[in-house]
Amino acid sequence: MKGFVFDIRHYSVHDGPGIRTAVFLKGCPLRCRWCHNPESHEMMPVEIIKERRIGDRLLKIPETIGREISPKDVLEEVLKSRMFFEESNGGVTFTGGEPLMQSKFLLECIRLLKDNSIHIAIDTCGYAQPELFAEAITDANLVLFDLKHSDSVLHQEFIGGALEPILRNLQSEALSKKLLIVRIPLIPGFNNSLDVFGEMALILKGLKNLKQVDLLPYHYIASHKYTRLGMDYKMEGVKEPTEKEVKKAVSIFTEMGFKVSIGG
Repeated sequence: MKGFVFDIRHYSVHDGPGIRTAVFLKGCPLRCRWCHNPESHEMMPVEIIKERRIGDRLLKIPETIGREISPKDVLEEVLKSRMFFEESNGGVTFTGGEPLMQSKFLLECIRLLKDNSIHIAIDTCGYAQPELFAEAITDANLVLFDLKHSDSVLHQEFIGGALEPILRNLQSEALSKKLLIVRIPLIPGFNNSLDVFGEMALILKGLKNLKQVDLLPYHYIASHKYTRLGMDYKMEGVKEPTEKEVKKAVSIFTEMGFKVSIGG
């Protein structure tokens, strides 16, 4: 069995507890306008031209984003950082893209990691069939669940997918048995308002297994990726949330009793 990844990043500290190895799987069913990993959209590897200037010369270098890999290859790569996991209570986080897009590959990777007592986190948008979602998170120790809006119309317009399947999985019995962190991006012009945050807080209020809420302020650091991939960057000109706006968002969730982290 083989799958497709576009990066395996060691020493990550933003994708779950401790020091982690983040495995970035290719493929995503959604198209968030602000996506920081547009190279993950398609399942298969993509070819781009990377420009590099040396003196007066502009070199155009072909580059492939994404590679085929086996679950055993993933395990071998992950075990290189095992010592750091043990010292920091860290582990592996499967992210992307959307890791559930490669569910069979993901499940086999998880099986191998579990056999080696590695802590497993899955970072998911939750946009999946209930049975597939439940199966994928069965052996995970932690689920990082993205929630982007409370309004189904705006969700469809800005993200390219329905909100209802996501809410269904967020409130599922399968997820209720897992340690949960909900991650909310703060996107100007989309969800960066007190009313929306209040509605999202109400959605989360009944989740007994929710450890904390991660608020992720939008930034345009990934805009150059769109140029390299020949894609339109639909967030051109959108400014990052101000410190005041971020503090207001934090206050909405803390006043509802949630533990809040900025940046994950």
